[in-house]
Amino acid sequence: MSSIAPELKSKLQRDPGAVVNLIVRLKDAPAAHVDDVKARGITVQRTYSLISAMAVQGTASATLALADEPWVLSIEEDKTVHTM
Repeated sequence: MSSIAPELKSKLQRDPGAVVNLIVRLKDAPAAHVDDVKARGITVQRTYSLISAMAVQGTASATLALADEPWVLSIEEDKTVHTM
């Protein structure tokens, strides 16, 4: 199972129908798994090659199921980044 913070996992489990935005870090190139993710009803909003990750949007239950995939390293919330 991939790394997912206990707080995020709990949040996703509490409201399985909620639409969430997440960053999914992968063991290999994101392009290899775009179709797998889309088949779950999850929207791939962007893929990143520098960090081998993708930004996704979907229901909490669908995105939480990604944690069981062997090609997923970690899942975290996609939050706004602020600079100084």
